[in-house]
Amino acid sequence: MSISEREEHHTKNVPIPDNKVGSFVGFVLLSEPNWDKQRFVEDFKKEWGIVISEDEEAENPEDENKLLYAVVQGMRVMVGFIDAPVPNGEAEYWAKANFMWRDGEEIVKKHKAQLVVSIIWGDCLDIIEEAKLFVKLTVTALKQENALALYSEGAVYSPEMYCDFAEPMKYGEIPILNLVCLGIYGDENQIGAYTYGMRRFEKEEMETYVPRDQNTDLNDMRGFLADVANYVLSEDVTLNDGETIGFSPEQRLPITLSAGIAVDGNTLKIAYGE
Repeated sequence: MSISEREEHHTKNVPIPDNKVGSFVGFVLLSEPNWDKQRFVEDFKKEWGIVISEDEEAENPEDENKLLYAVVQGMRVMVGFIDAPVPNGEAEYWAKANFMWRDGEEIVKKHKAQLVVSIIWGDCLDIIEEAKLFVKLTVTALKQENALALYSEGAVYSPEMYCDFAEPMKYGEIPILNLVCLGIYGDENQIGAYTYGMRRFEKEEMETYVPRDQNTDLNDMRGFLADVANYVLSEDVTLNDGETIGFSPEQRLPITLSAGIAVDGNTLKIAYGE
């Protein structure tokens, strides 16, 4: 399968922002400049069975309807309303790069305001639990009636897509597709997939490629890399240069650490195995 003209244009030489360890911030894009804070609190309890109690000491009375500060499961969180769109066309740029959401760019252009969702600090000392809480907060924010999309760390999702990706979390699994973006890249010689988001977990980003003339399904390649990323995060595994990985006793896929092709910095190149 070759990359379409649209997919290739928007995945080739894309500048990837730097993800800091434990950095979880998202921007829910709103069609109208308002949000229902009380509904957010009620939706969070209904969806996740967790009561949010606002931190009155941190609350600014002048911003009562704009900011929500709370400590949830030992982590201080914030949801803040900003009466302005994301500047410099940033959200539109990344929406255009999402080949899985064809109308994303046009929809994102309509946003007039945003909700900032973030984990400020936590005492749980478990970055996976911090990530899960971030996803819960973001899913809840996307249930606002005027929510158009989520923009987070160089990726834009439709509300339906992001909420569907979060469903495995209800069964104790890591919501890997909410936390690690899986992009596609192609040049005149090769096509493949890459991760973006592993560095937030102190893991190397990963890439996998095959020759362009090889008949390979890019969706299968993305799924393969998602499985590897899920394994690395759920088992807290560190993959190293020169090792192999496999999903059966017979499979031995070489791992090489070298300069990234689609991602800045070094990445782990994993041989693709269907």
